[in-house]
Amino acid sequence: MDKKLSIINKFKKANYSSYPFPFFTIENPFDDEIYFKLEKDYKLFISFFKEQNEYKKNNIRLQISAIDFFNNPIFKNSIWHDFILYHCSREFFLDIIEIFYEDILKIYPNIIKTIEKKKDSKNFLGLRNDGKNDEFDFVADCQPGINTPVKSKSTVRDSHIDNAVELIAGLFYLRDDKDFSKGGNLEIMKKIKEKPTLFYKKAEVYNTQNLEVYKSINYKKNNVVFFLNTIDSIHRITPRENCDIPRNLTNIIFETYSIKEKLFKINYKKNWNILGGIRKKIDSLLTKE
Repeated sequence: MDKKLSIINKFKKANYSSYPFPFFTIENPFDDEIYFKLEKDYKLFISFFKEQNEYKKNNIRLQISAIDFFNNPIFKNSIWHDFILYHCSREFFLDIIEIFYEDILKIYPNIIKTIEKKKDSKNFLGLRNDGKNDEFDFVADCQPGINTPVKSKSTVRDSHIDNAVELIAGLFYLRDDKDFSKGGNLEIMKKIKEKPTLFYKKAEVYNTQNLEVYKSINYKKNNVVFFLNTIDSIHRITPRENCDIPRNLTNIIFETYSIKEKLFKINYKKNWNILGGIRKKIDSLLTKE
């Protein structure tokens, strides 16, 4: 595997922050030569997604898993074959763990114990695959994807946390040079009140009035962000204005299904119902950019 394709080769300690939750960003992680190849071959994914009926839907996420990618011959000769292979590898996983090591040790000490004890075992890391994820200590996925063109200004997802089986997540942006739309940025959120965060639906934050933006990470070409997934790892995507060009992004994730309990417990709001959903929808419309 070719380590020159590692998205964290240019990582520096100055890129990293433990507050409000552990994350780091790298602008221009790849030199022009490699990025040009990645960008050029990304057209294969866009063509692939355009053939799906869901491509016609407004601003939704479409992506292909590593498992499905490797089983599809149209991608075989793409630079993305080596890219995905490397970013689902044990070598890359241990490199990214090293970056987050101190924070993982504080937040998830048992995860560090598992890594140090089992990192050389054959079942340490596998590709994420429904029905087989619990056969490994950790599973990896690298998912090239898009957000479909925007016909009506909207956000893909408001303030939320990711699935509680997810340990680390990364997003790599490949913005089209012809995309001049506003929005689509990732915002790192922090709590401004010492009150419990309540969630509803798919781990969306209910009491968003307790949050404010800590840092905005622009949706732009050759830009990457990684974060450690915790109960406080709240983030959102800013509304994107009308645009007939998809938003191009690749998701890199590492999950664990081997522990009896998930990494954290999500505090869902009790008695949340359809009326609450309508109220949140109205609030969302009123607060759009």
